[in-house]
Amino acid sequence: MKALRQVLISSFLLFSAYCFAQQDGILFLTAGKLDSLSFPVGIEESYFEHAHPESLSNLNWKYHAGDDLRWKDPAFDDRSWKFLNTDFNPDSLQKGDWLGIGWFRLKIIIDSSLRNKSISLVLTHFGASEVYFDGILLNRYGIPSADKEKERTYRPLNLQPISLPLSDHREYLLAVRYSFLDAQRIKDRYINGSLFKYDNPGYAGFKVHFARSRDSIDLFGESLRTNLLYVTITFAALFLIGCFHLSLYLFYARDRSNFFLAILNFTVACFIFADWFPTYTNLGLRSAMFNDLIVWISWNFWVPVLMLAYYSVFYKKLPRYVWLYFSGVVIMLINWIQPINAYFKIHNWLMYIAWVDMLRIFIRSVMRKEKNVWIVGIGVMVSQSAWILYQSPIPTFRRIDGISIYIIALAVPVSLLIFNALRTARTTINLENQLAEVLRLSELSNKQEQEKQKILTAQKETLEQQVKDRTIELSHSLENLRSTQEQLIHAEKMASMGELTAGIAHEIQNPLNFVNNFSEINRELIQDLKKELTSDTNIEAAAILDNIEGNEEKISEHGQRADAIVKSMLLHSRSSSGQKELVDINALADEYLTLAYHGMRAKDKSFSATMKTDLDPKVGKIRLIPQEISRVLMNLLNNAFYEVSEKKKIMSADYEPTVTLTTKKTADKLQIIINDNGRGIPDKIRAKIFQPFFTTKPSGKGAGLGLSLSYDIVKAHGGELSFDSKDGEYAVFTMMLPA
Repeated sequence: MKALRQVLISSFLLFSAYCFAQQDGILFLTAGKLDSLSFPVGIEESYFEHAHPESLSNLNWKYHAGDDLRWKDPAFDDRSWKFLNTDFNPDSLQKGDWLGIGWFRLKIIIDSSLRNKSISLVLTHFGASEVYFDGILLNRYGIPSADKEKERTYRPLNLQPISLPLSDHREYLLAVRYSFLDAQRIKDRYINGSLFKYDNPGYAGFKVHFARSRDSIDLFGESLRTNLLYVTITFAALFLIGCFHLSLYLFYARDRSNFFLAILNFTVACFIFADWFPTYTNLGLRSAMFNDLIVWISWNFWVPVLMLAYYSVFYKKLPRYVWLYFSGVVIMLINWIQPINAYFKIHNWLMYIAWVDMLRIFIRSVMRKEKNVWIVGIGVMVSQSAWILYQSPIPTFRRIDGISIYIIALAVPVSLLIFNALRTARTTINLENQLAEVLRLSELSNKQEQEKQKILTAQKETLEQQVKDRTIELSHSLENLRSTQEQLIHAEKMASMGELTAGIAHEIQNPLNFVNNFSEINRELIQDLKKELTSDTNIEAAAILDNIEGNEEKISEHGQRADAIVKSMLLHSRSSSGQKELVDINALADEYLTLAYHGMRAKDKSFSATMKTDLDPKVGKIRLIPQEISRVLMNLLNNAFYEVSEKKKIMSADYEPTVTLTTKKTADKLQIIINDNGRGIPDKIRAKIFQPFFTTKPSGKGAGLGLSLSYDIVKAHGGELSFDSKDGEYAVFTMMLPA
């Protein structure tokens, strides 16, 4: 937009030099000088009315503070009035010179070539005005008033003309009644009291220039048409392109280039819309200040956002240094707080660096033979060329400003859009080719699958027949296995019964020895008694009879003991009824400890071991199936005596085999603990210890069912069977039963 300012300055310098000859309070106009003026068609009012006001007709009007309608009269004597430029600021006046409303008067003198013609006046301001020509009200912008409640400010449209009808008179009086009561308050609040410095030195007053009516009306219409057309085309194009990229990003968020391209297009669209908005709308001072703020921010974000978008198209991962372009935004913030004289130079150099960097990335992409990258290169070079022409002071190049502003705004976004579209299209074509290849492979796979299915069907039938045959074989094997298992279980039971019988037999042997011994003694005593009876002395006979009686008591005692042992053996050998009974656990455990020990001694006469008991008297009687728990006790105790016996064979004479039986009563549990200091259980077989048919005993000495059956029996009683062991030192089996 800087070029527009240059065009404006040049045009109105000519206008000032050749058209106006203005003295204090008097303006001289000639037709020739008005005809020599050439207006730039695309001029923007924001630059037109604020830049170089000395080029306009604002100098040395007669001015008087206050409000009096008599001052519109050409005959009114204004010789005592002050001279004042119309584009004033309240700070530039002495106290009391500006009361918020005042009158400005200018005498216009024309030559004969303009008599009975029509010229136009273009007035620009943020306040309210009434224009009087020779005392006649020609136009009113807003409602000027000294009363704030009645005042209505109004900003005229860009280049909106007011016709001044000329007659055959030579002199005319132009009077402007002007008010802007909020000027000082707005300056104090929004300009002096904020970080944003509104750079508009003549914001409180108004600006004036003259032209032929035909030229000014044509310029006014052309300005509206050109500006609206430019804003409509560029804003709509950029906004739609931004929406397109944003939709692509939302559809596929992994490609961040579309996100940055959307931000770029929205930023440029915002700048275009805000920068040209004042040229076809009536903005008040506050709105104009806010609009300029948007223009300023979007202009400073244009370059860094452009580079983010540009890098994201050609780099999968953004380099860190690309964020350095946001230094321009930092400089903008600093410039707001403390104005920097070289700010625009810094910003322009940042833009030149960005262009060079874009060309570097373009050359890099060309060297890498990336497809269609030339489109982006053309867009960048065209945009840069248009900007150079736009900035050029050469009059020939200024004629293409109307085209170059389109190129500057749209060249890069459109080239990136086309490049991205072609890349997306290429990706789509590749995907379609891959899809076609997938379909072909799928059809081939289906054919192969059908052939496989035929082969599999034939193999399935063969396998089914083989499975049937194998099933029959497995059924026979399973029957044999079951039979073998039953035999092994029976053998285990018989082995357990044999061990029990050996123990019982050993127990019975003791009372039988007593019976036999006392019977033999009784036989000898009877022979002695017969001899004594034949003698004369009966004293010895009575003693012999006493001995016989004592022997008979011993015989009876040991006979009863043998009877109890036999009954216990019968009870153990009898099949379980499955009915739970009240059983004295301490008595049962102690009895089977003795039976297991004597069973071991029956097998090995040299075996001996220390038996310890720690029976909790609180245990009492609990309900269980005695035959099954007896088997568990017998199995665990037999294993304990076996382990200490085997360890004795390999240990020194200092080793003392010990088996400890403990019972404990807890709140709701009963524990039967069998502890031995035998060989222990190796770590590698711990997981197998309760598996059926697993045994560490030599062949013929165990079927591997004792612990498995014991585990199942305890589980059936609602209890748990666990163990703890240290290899080579001890083994502890704990039977936990419900109390």
